[in-house]
Amino acid sequence: MTSLSIEQFKVFQDSKSQLLDCRPTSDFASSFILNSINASLNGTFEYMASCVFQKTNPLVIICEEGKEGEALLRLESEGFKDISTFNFEIWKKEGGKTSSIVRYLASEAQTYIDSMKDVSNAEDWEVLHVKGTSSVPLIDLINDFSLISEGDVLYCGNGHKSMAAASFLKIKGVNVTDIIGGLSAMLVEAPDLEI
Repeated sequence: MTSLSIEQFKVFQDSKSQLLDCRPTSDFASSFILNSINASLNGTFEYMASCVFQKTNPLVIICEEGKEGEALLRLESEGFKDISTFNFEIWKKEGGKTSSIVRYLASEAQTYIDSMKDVSNAEDWEVLHVKGTSSVPLIDLINDFSLISEGDVLYCGNGHKSMAAASFLKIKGVNVTDIIGGLSAMLVEAPDLEI
C-alpha cells in the first residue's frame, strides 16, 4: 500500500482525523507526531486500537516502511473501514514537529510505587500485579481518563498498553510516564518489588 504524501497527511492531521502510530513503543516514545496514539504491532494491536479508536471514522496508520500491509489487514479484520497509511520516515525527512514521552527503567520501579497504576486487563491484574498498585484497565481509562492523575506512572504486562494509555492521556493534557518493558521487565530488573 502506498503511503500518503506529506501534503495528504497534513490534510488528515488538520481535519483532526484519528492518528494511530503502530511503531514499537520505544521508537514511539522517543519521537512521535503530535496527537498520535501508540498501539504497537508488537502488542495486542487490535485490542488497543479497538479500545481507543472509532471503527467508522477515518483512521491514519503511522508506521515504518514495510509494516503498512500487516497493520491494515489486522485492523480491517476488526471492522475498521476508512484507513490510510503514512510512513513516519517521510515526516522525519521533512523535519516535522514531534513530541516524546519520558519513560522509567524497570530497575527504578520501587521509587515510583506510590504513583504506579496497572493498565492491564482486569483479569491479568488479578493473576499478577505489583502489590500496592491499583488496577485501571486501558478500556476504563479511555472511557474516563479522570481515573489517572498527572504524574502517574503506568505499567502493564510488557509496556504496550501503558504506552497506548500514556499517548492517549497526552492528547487529553494529562502528562504521565510508564515503565519500560512493564511487569515482565520488573520481574527481572526489580527483584525487591512485591509481586
